[in-house]
Amino acid sequence: MQTLITGATGFLGSHIADRLIERGDSVRALVRPTSDTSYIESRAELVVGDITEPDSLTAALAGVETVYHAAANVGDWGPWRDFKRITVGGTRNMLRAAAGAGVTRFLHVSSDAVYRFDDLARGVDESTRLETHFGPLDYYRRAKTAAETVARRAHERGRVPVTIVRPALILGERDAAMLPGLVAFLKSSAAAYMGNGGNRLPCIHAGDVADLCIRAATTDSALGETYNAVNEEHVTQRDLFDAASEAAGIEAPRRTVPLRVLYAFAAATEAIARLRGWSHHPELTRFAVNLMGLDYIEDNTKARTELGWRAEVGMRESVRRSVEWDRERKREPASG
Repeated sequence: MQTLITGATGFLGSHIADRLIERGDSVRALVRPTSDTSYIESRAELVVGDITEPDSLTAALAGVETVYHAAANVGDWGPWRDFKRITVGGTRNMLRAAAGAGVTRFLHVSSDAVYRFDDLARGVDESTRLETHFGPLDYYRRAKTAAETVARRAHERGRVPVTIVRPALILGERDAAMLPGLVAFLKSSAAAYMGNGGNRLPCIHAGDVADLCIRAATTDSALGETYNAVNEEHVTQRDLFDAASEAAGIEAPRRTVPLRVLYAFAAATEAIARLRGWSHHPELTRFAVNLMGLDYIEDNTKARTELGWRAEVGMRESVRRSVEWDRERKREPASG
């Protein structure tokens, strides 16, 4: 089967590529001219293009049967125009190009960020309504929700067959952002549990998400469906912070900070960063506080019963792999 992956040089996209290659599929990766292709270049066909440039997508989609759309503007900081252009506009461009190329399956990688925080605290499944009201600078969640809506409408209007997967907090090797950032925080003088640390966090290994994406994209009954990608394992913030500390060989936090204090501090640092320009990242964002400090209770029954999927890698092993990969990456000599 000829497949195309967007975001294949990134975290989740590289794991999707791994699993497809193991299956024996023909894998093509859409890569920007500036992408680091060192991991995937010897394992997949590379086609230069950009999801924000519609004219660059035609060649990439030639002969493609299935698209795995994992590319997005991932982060907790930046102007709305970038999130809109990349995450929302890029998804729209990919769907239009896929429809024009006669693609028969389109797997859209969404996020649990599309759910309302109040609903997440009570417990969500795929039928739970999506967020409609977003806080100031809450651009990642706003963009992922809009992109999923665009994908669903394309399916409902018969333009291209779409299936959606909503991953929880993804962990594992080749994570160059979330876990390394958490370890840096735990090494700093500001290290602390956000709130009492007892809130539940929905972790999932990147390889398990990739497996679900492929099952969803290759099962006829999954057309038009949505699936939560989350491990059933009960993990709290304290569990995650302690596992990351242990894997990194550092001491776990000794103190807690109330969420209201963290929100106030984050809002202040965001305001200062905005005055200095978008290139200056705040010390803490409200997105980060929400990501780590709130309760996330997510159900994966649908994926297990309809697709026979089950998460195989636990949180501690995922953290260990992530930290070890980052450690090895930093040991490698700089090229050139």
